Order: sequence, then structure tokens, then C-alpha cells
Amino acid sequence: MPRRTMAENSYIGLGLVYLGCLLIQFLLAGMSIFGDPSKWAAHKMFVHLFGYAIPVLMMLSALAGGFFKRIYKEMMAVFLLLFAMYFTANMGWKISWLGAFHPVAGVLFLGAGAAAVRKVWKPKEPVRSKEKNRGLLVWVFAGAAGGLTAGVILSNLIGIISFYLFDQPVGIKFLPFYLAALFAVIVPAWQYKKKQKMKEEKQ
Repeated sequence: MPRRTMAENSYIGLGLVYLGCLLIQFLLAGMSIFGDPSKWAAHKMFVHLFGYAIPVLMMLSALAGGFFKRIYKEMMAVFLLLFAMYFTANMGWKISWLGAFHPVAGVLFLGAGAAAVRKVWKPKEPVRSKEKNRGLLVWVFAGAAGGLTAGVILSNLIGIISFYLFDQPVGIKFLPFYLAALFAVIVPAWQYKKKQKMKEEKQ
């Protein structure tokens, strides 16, 4: 198996987290139907933490790693099915057959996510082309975008947990911007260090 780049490993890791979150969504829906109906609120809130954020990070990883052309069809399907999930959830109360399609779209959604991960995990081509040098600015942008998204997700998690524990939301002011600035420095430095190590190994 060829060695994967940091961008490919990030893409695969994010994809696996995404698939795990989708399975949790199915679990929460089942718990609300067959157990405690109050779990339906958790089902509705949880999707906002990962629904669009993780696919955006996956696309940024693909752009930074130079393999966006390999996965753009699968990611397009992910975004279209994500829209279908929101649409059927909101319109299903008015048009019954749209509501019935919601869990079907969920199954298709899970399959599209798995296909997007597999495309990079097990590429068809026997030899992977070398990662192109995309420049420092690309990694700065990717790090900033990733830090901003992670900050938004973390802020929502802190707010939800604190609300359940203390009956009021608690948060860290400007946390997404702090993480964006931090990741904009860490990610390019990490990538530069990795490239230097690869050059040393070749020598």
C-alpha cells in the first residue's frame, strides 16, 4: 500500500467521523421512536454539529492534497442528499410521502459517505501520483477554515452540554476565531515539517 499524505489521512479520518455521526443519528431516531420521545430533540440538534461542517473540511483536505477530482462526484452526492434530508424533514409534515422518503434518503446518505471515504482509502490506480506542492497559502487557508469550523462545532457542543448540566448555555467568546488563528499556524508548520522529513528520508 502506498504511503498516504496528511491531506489524505485527514480526509479519511473526517469521513470516518462523519459516518459515525450518521450512525448516531439513526440511533437517536430509533431511541425517540421506540423509547423516549424527548430524544427527537437531540436527533434534530445533533445534525447541525456535523451536517455541513465535516463535508466542507473533507473538500478542503481534498483541495489541499490535490485529489479533489477523484472525489468530487461522491461529495456532490453527499451535499445533494444532505439537502434532501433537510428538505424531507421540514416538508414531511405537510406532504406525507416526502416524510416517508426521509429515512430512505438517510440510507442513501450513509452509502454516499462510505463511497466518498473508500475512494481515497482504496484508490483504483496502483500508483498514487505524488502530492503537488500547493503552496503555503493553501495550507494557511485550510487550517484557518478547519479551525473556524472546529470552533463552531466545539462551541455548540459546549452550549448543549452546559445547557443539560446547568440549565443555561455556557460558551467561550470568539472561540472559533481563536482556533482559526491557531490552526492557520499549526497546519502549515506541520505540513512543512512533514515535507522536510520526507526529503531527509529520500536523501
